[in-house]
Amino acid sequence: MTILDTESGEYSAEESGEGVIMSSEHTPLLFPSLKPTLNYRDLHGVHYGTRENSKTVDGRKADGFGQTPVRKPCRKYLGILLAISASFLLSLTTLIARVLIEYHPFNEALWRFLGILLPSVPVLFWSSFSSKEPVFHTVYPLCDREKLKTLLVIFVRAFCGCTAVIFQFYALNYIEIGDVTVISFTTPVFVSILAYFFLGEKLGIVPVLIAFVTLIGIGIIARPPILSGTQEFDPLNLIGVALALGCMGFATFTYVALRWLKPVHYALVTFFYGLISVIECGICAISIGVFQFPLTLEHWLLAFGLGALAFAGQSLFTLALKFEDAGPVALIRTCEVIFTFLWQIMFLGQLPDAFSVIGAFLILLCVLLTTLRKLVMELPDESPMKARFQFLLK
Repeated sequence: MTILDTESGEYSAEESGEGVIMSSEHTPLLFPSLKPTLNYRDLHGVHYGTRENSKTVDGRKADGFGQTPVRKPCRKYLGILLAISASFLLSLTTLIARVLIEYHPFNEALWRFLGILLPSVPVLFWSSFSSKEPVFHTVYPLCDREKLKTLLVIFVRAFCGCTAVIFQFYALNYIEIGDVTVISFTTPVFVSILAYFFLGEKLGIVPVLIAFVTLIGIGIIARPPILSGTQEFDPLNLIGVALALGCMGFATFTYVALRWLKPVHYALVTFFYGLISVIECGICAISIGVFQFPLTLEHWLLAFGLGALAFAGQSLFTLALKFEDAGPVALIRTCEVIFTFLWQIMFLGQLPDAFSVIGAFLILLCVLLTTLRKLVMELPDESPMKARFQFLLK
């Protein structure tokens, strides 16, 4: 099972009969038709000999003729290109949300989650009836205490994921889109700490130090008076940073929940995520009297693009994991921050200052170290690379 925690994410790969799960910054979406038919040998464009005739050449598996597996040129970099394309599209969703700033964040989030819910319905039906996959066995019947607990965790995951997006869109009203994106990318750093308390996973000194440096980066983005030379904090900037931290916090709980939900079918998680998020955003918008439809044709197109790009971006990430290992995809995902800063400069005319640049550098460095640590943990014990980076596992 390949898991993409994106919305900020953390990536891991596990073999299971459940298929491929993807959950990025905020959304798990898939192409179910690929799962039952794709073969990893075909996906990587590798030609293998039979098991009986295979042998090892220079530490690599060779076929019966002594030839090592060779990827087809057209597929060699396909996973990388798909991951970059996904980062590109998801960065555009942040830009669109900033352009539609005249609308309340509840409305923007509602449009975004409609783009998740509507495609998830045929995905759920396809998995249940056409592919004949066991979709509901982990949550039904509800008289089973463990299955009821699983369903409750699904609801918690959906609520936290939706709230994280709402906080993100609120933060866009106060600080630049680059700063919002960078702070939201700190999620993988703090997932390890929460997993220690809620899932009983091991926690070393390195994740704690990385989290501390991450907090320093966030503090720099907050532009404290001691650094900016002002008499006090900028209240609007401080509110924006606090909202972005709220986004990060809820997203962190989302990914901890997703780790617990590994046995649950991806289509079920996706459907409930979209459904509960649409209900939550709709109720909140109506209850405070801010619900409205887009006012112009341009805004209708942007609202449609907000949902469509979110779905397309997450789907491309799923395909990227089909053609490339999770580690490189996790590293490439940081391109979303670069794209966001480019849109900020090109379309919004806002140049990042020294505080944004330094803070972003520290945060991205910590995210990359967290990803590298995860990759080293998954290496076999006899790997020389694992021995070389053993210090990261402390």
